[in-house]
Amino acid sequence: MIGVRTPQSRPEQSSVEESPRKMGKSKNTTARLALLLAVVAVLPVVSAFPARAFAQGEKADDKKVDEEKEPEDRYLVIRGGVLHPSGDETVEGSSVLCKNGKIVAIGPHLDVPEGAEVIDADGHHLYPGLVGIETRSIVSSTDLFSLNMSLGLAAGLTTVVSGGTVYKLSYGELEGNRLGRTPFAVIRYTTRDPAGRRRLRGAFERMWKHQRDLEAYEIEKAKDPKAKKPDERWIRGDFQTAKRLMDGDTVALVRANTVQEIRPLTDLARKYDFKLVVQGAAEGYLCAGDLARAGASCIVTPRARLDVDSTVLRANGSSPENAKILHAHGVPVVVTPSRGGISLMGLGGRDLAHLPMEAAFAVRGGLEESAAIQSITTEPARMIGLAHRIGTIEVGKDADFAITDGDLLHYMSLVRWTIVNGRIAYDKEKDSLYNHIRPNGDADSPPPDDHWPRSLGEDW
Repeated sequence: MIGVRTPQSRPEQSSVEESPRKMGKSKNTTARLALLLAVVAVLPVVSAFPARAFAQGEKADDKKVDEEKEPEDRYLVIRGGVLHPSGDETVEGSSVLCKNGKIVAIGPHLDVPEGAEVIDADGHHLYPGLVGIETRSIVSSTDLFSLNMSLGLAAGLTTVVSGGTVYKLSYGELEGNRLGRTPFAVIRYTTRDPAGRRRLRGAFERMWKHQRDLEAYEIEKAKDPKAKKPDERWIRGDFQTAKRLMDGDTVALVRANTVQEIRPLTDLARKYDFKLVVQGAAEGYLCAGDLARAGASCIVTPRARLDVDSTVLRANGSSPENAKILHAHGVPVVVTPSRGGISLMGLGGRDLAHLPMEAAFAVRGGLEESAAIQSITTEPARMIGLAHRIGTIEVGKDADFAITDGDLLHYMSLVRWTIVNGRIAYDKEKDSLYNHIRPNGDADSPPPDDHWPRSLGEDW
């Protein structure tokens, strides 16, 4: 028995030696568990406070932002003067109230809102803003204060078409600057390109047959739901253009001057039922009936000359009565100068700075004065699909005006103010372009001795 340990002796000894360590571990574990439970219990309360505070702060910030986003209403009142709402009527002793760029009231006794900007137009004429249907270099994507824009505004222009896009001449303002794309699809259909004419006719003819196939498909589909729809993957290029024209999604814009060019166009438009605008139309007066039956419109330059060809055994060449005869046949007429830009050299009167003068030459050819004014306001607005916004002075339309010191078509008249989107974009007395010419309307003022296009000031 000497030297032999019983099995019980080791466990008992081991148990006595390890018990303090186990007890220590147990106490540490319990303490940690208690601390964890305490943290878990407090965490929702602690986290809830910053969440509520953040939410309240966020709401407060949103409220401040909303308050900052609500600008004050902007009012403009034009008092007195002779009002020309649409070119064919005049109203005297009336005022126009504009709010946030829109016309909201027209009448003789209007209340002037507090803080409104007021223009005293007594002795002046108030016209719709002029529309330039074909322009170049008037607007710039990088310069909202360009000289050309100032010159356009000084001519009474408020809306221009440039590069297929319609712009407002909102001097120094980006808001409301771009009105969108024009509805035109420019096509070429000239006797100088017989292959191109044949190709375009073929495109229209194939699209016409495709439309008949679609009609047949719809009838067949009603009987047989498994009917196969005609293939349309080939519709692109000239076919796509023809489809858009025949569907009424766009308007054909074609440059044509002679009867030989215009009549095939009107025949094409009548056969395939699409809208047509003829640009140039120097001999339009010789086929005005054809243009009217096709429902076409014309963009003309009254002073454009097309010499008579003595080798042709029929009437030909341009006529100063072109616009008059077209208008008499019910053809909408838009007037544009021969140059689509602003010229600072040579003889004036052939560029956009003299658009009213071009319309005045149509009057010289016999066109009614009201129709001449509409040819640079109402008709171009209709042609580009914006007659619901511009072109006339009516409640609900854009507050775009040209305020002149005389009859718009008189060569001596100057624009006093040009209003775009309810803002004064041009003020003759504040801009150095023309303020030296008959300042404050004084017709007897001495001629200026300064330099064009802008005053250089006394230091010069």
